[in-house]
Amino acid sequence: MKFLETPRLFVRHFLPEDSAGLFRLHSNPKVAQWMGDGQPLTYEQCVKWIEVSLCNYQTKGFGASAVVEKSTNEFVGCCGIVYDPERTNPPIPEIIYSFEPHWWGQGLASELVPALLDYGLTQCGLAQIFATIYPENLASQRVLEKAGMIFERKETDPNGVFSLVYSTRYTEVRT
Repeated sequence: MKFLETPRLFVRHFLPEDSAGLFRLHSNPKVAQWMGDGQPLTYEQCVKWIEVSLCNYQTKGFGASAVVEKSTNEFVGCCGIVYDPERTNPPIPEIIYSFEPHWWGQGLASELVPALLDYGLTQCGLAQIFATIYPENLASQRVLEKAGMIFERKETDPNGVFSLVYSTRYTEVRT
């Protein structure tokens, strides 16, 4: 189901057949370096991710989704608003996004992120959304700041990895 549209993209719920595209994306070390523990995902992890996302649509009203380029109908990435399983008290909604490397530098994230934030805050009723970014990922920092997200703090995960935490609230959304 398509639920979000920008000038060049549309975002839709994952389908089981998106497993191959998600695996192509997240098994790529260039993409994986900016996600989670920095390790590429296996095909089985991608299948599970889609299964969890399908459940999240039903139970939470949002989750990770496919990003498709409108003119070609090509799977170009994924995005979503998810709850990090390590942040449970309180649960924190977090924006995520990733694109195939050959789409990097074309402004797709800058086009997508404001629309996704607006969707989460206005359509899903979230009061606040966070993003965590590796300090070395300057491009994503610029995308978040351009979308109106505010740097909150640095934090360290249990493995000693630093990340930057950004947030936006309902009244701060800029589209």
